[in-house]
Amino acid sequence: MNNNKSAKIIGGIVCALIFFFPVYVVIIGGVKSNGQLVNDPFGLPNPLIIDAYRMILLKSRAFWVFLGNSVAISGLVIALTLVSTIMASLALSRIDFKGRDLIYNFFIAGMLFPITVAILPLYLQLRNFGLLGTRMGLILAQAAFSLPMSIFIMTGFFRDIPHDLQDAVSIDGGNFFTFGFRIVIPLSTPVLSTVTIITLIQSWNQFLMPLLVLNDADKFTIPLGIMQFQGQFTTNWNQIMAFITIALLPMTLIYIFLQRYIVAGLTAGAVKG
Repeated sequence: MNNNKSAKIIGGIVCALIFFFPVYVVIIGGVKSNGQLVNDPFGLPNPLIIDAYRMILLKSRAFWVFLGNSVAISGLVIALTLVSTIMASLALSRIDFKGRDLIYNFFIAGMLFPITVAILPLYLQLRNFGLLGTRMGLILAQAAFSLPMSIFIMTGFFRDIPHDLQDAVSIDGGNFFTFGFRIVIPLSTPVLSTVTIITLIQSWNQFLMPLLVLNDADKFTIPLGIMQFQGQFTTNWNQIMAFITIALLPMTLIYIFLQRYIVAGLTAGAVKG
């Protein structure tokens, strides 16, 4: 028994080292010079140089533009996803109507299709609506691709709320919207937090979709902004490493402090559903 436990611990440590090694390389790369990166890419910096961070944070207007775009776009994607998911999940979990299961399965089927499969249809649809090159086109596209997972999680949670509460609201003269917005939503803090965090991480880290939709550097998000630091003939790799480290920091801190909500929401929603 002890041998099995020791093997699991060793295996976990090995997996952690493998997964975190690229993060280690990125972090130390940001505090090196280009020469140090070429001569010793995996070693510790000697001496430690913070010129790359100083250049990005103090001398680069582009970084703050990319950061502002990411914050604005991610915030609107979260808002649109939450409103749409709450309305759809309330209907799919609490209203019995013909075709409900078909509609639910239609949403869930969206989880099976990666974004790469939908690139061409998405591009043509955005072009037809005149949304190419606009932030709104990117926001709508990201929210649409966030809906399947969000509806799957939230519908499972809403279904588990006792029907006695809904009956009690009806007896007191409340309607379906009263039950939804005064009873269901206040009880759904864990699952709402989960959907918010997952949507934020997906939107913040998305590269392919902004690359498809946006064509103006002033509208680029953080992932696209990394390309701006690659020159035609030379590349300041230490600046790119520093840029990536700064971009990873907000999501890392959010996940560390809110991971319990993710676990609680997935357990309450997806497992019970």
